[in-house]
Amino acid sequence: MDLDAPTPLAEWTARNAALLSASASASGADAGADAPADDLVPLGRLVGNARVVALGESSHLIREYGLLRDRMLRFLIHEYGFTVYALELSTVSGRAVDAWTRGGDGDLDALLAPHAGGYPSQSAEGRDTLRWLRDHNTTATRPVHVAGLDVPAAGGSLAPVLEPVARSLAGIDPRGARQARTALELSEPLAGGSGLASAQARLGLDTAVQDRLSSALGQLLNRVTVMRETYIDFMGRTLYEDVVQDVWAAWRTDQMQRAMAALFDGKPDAVDLSARDRYLADSVLKLLERSAPDARIVLTAHNAHIPRTTNPEGTPLPRVPMGHALARQLGQDYVSVAMTSGGGRTVKNELDPAHPAGMRQSAIDAPAVVPNSVEALFAATSTAPGMVDTRVMRAHARQHGLPEPTQMRMDDGFLPVAALDAYDAVVCVPRTTLSADLTGS
Repeated sequence: MDLDAPTPLAEWTARNAALLSASASASGADAGADAPADDLVPLGRLVGNARVVALGESSHLIREYGLLRDRMLRFLIHEYGFTVYALELSTVSGRAVDAWTRGGDGDLDALLAPHAGGYPSQSAEGRDTLRWLRDHNTTATRPVHVAGLDVPAAGGSLAPVLEPVARSLAGIDPRGARQARTALELSEPLAGGSGLASAQARLGLDTAVQDRLSSALGQLLNRVTVMRETYIDFMGRTLYEDVVQDVWAAWRTDQMQRAMAALFDGKPDAVDLSARDRYLADSVLKLLERSAPDARIVLTAHNAHIPRTTNPEGTPLPRVPMGHALARQLGQDYVSVAMTSGGGRTVKNELDPAHPAGMRQSAIDAPAVVPNSVEALFAATSTAPGMVDTRVMRAHARQHGLPEPTQMRMDDGFLPVAALDAYDAVVCVPRTTLSADLTGS
């Protein structure tokens, strides 16, 4: 036996992974604020003084991810003073949910109802987290705000942002209001339950109509930014910034839909496909700008959105994800934690033009772990969720010239991802089940 031989990464992971307690897979909704959280201390060390912490997931609608992120959120709020919970939810919906979590009227399920037959924007576990946050805020010295980061209606409709813009401008700038209504009318043939449905609708729509929509949105964006001081004088800075953000959302959504339609037409452009991620990143940065200087943000999103690195050409992943833009802007003030699994059940998304969302979701068995994946490193931690600091793992691998994982689980398959560069930490759950929102688990 060679005592000087470097420790292989799988063995290194077995020795160094922080094992999360069994309660990490228990009901987050039932875990009180005083529930033991000693197992999350390594997360605190990883986060340090970072202002933005991203908690990922390899697939939406996975119960274990939702429960674990719930525990992590509570821990970061109670122990590290995080003040904002940001979600993969439209910015306009986020305003309504924020009001609700701070005691406003309404029904959470109604506020989060999917658009035009699409799928829920938040899982059952995610909605339970928001209900806990509403309870927390009733007695908190400093209530936690909720913010949406995403484009409207999962990219399926411009109405959720253009309608309030038109109303806000009606008594201030009639011409701007008309521009908003014109863009809204031009976008109506494209409306669907998600950006996939809208992109498929674009394949049958005259290019000239699509160009008129893009032109109308460009004119509106120019108008609301050029007339900044006039608008602020009439509506105040807060409402003005909401209006500008909504117009940007409409413009980015239009660009995202066009890029997806080009992909379906066999003409992909990974840069154009990053339009949504650029909006997500800009939403986080604007949130920091509009918040108190000591604000700290926990954000939740798919692993595909949160890496610190760019993605290679030729994959379905955005070339410039949100996490890369945040890492470049914030440096070590941004921490990215990916979540994945060793197996279990997952969600399959299949294109279906007949479905209101443009795709159909179904429950399937997760594919077996492949040898060169980051998940393969967690084989010895199969009894509990394990978390590794990939920065330390990366240093060990490169010091000894060890082969690094080149793939990672994404939804119902594996894609090329240099996980040790892309994320600051990886959490691997042994087995996953599905949220109550998706039957057949």
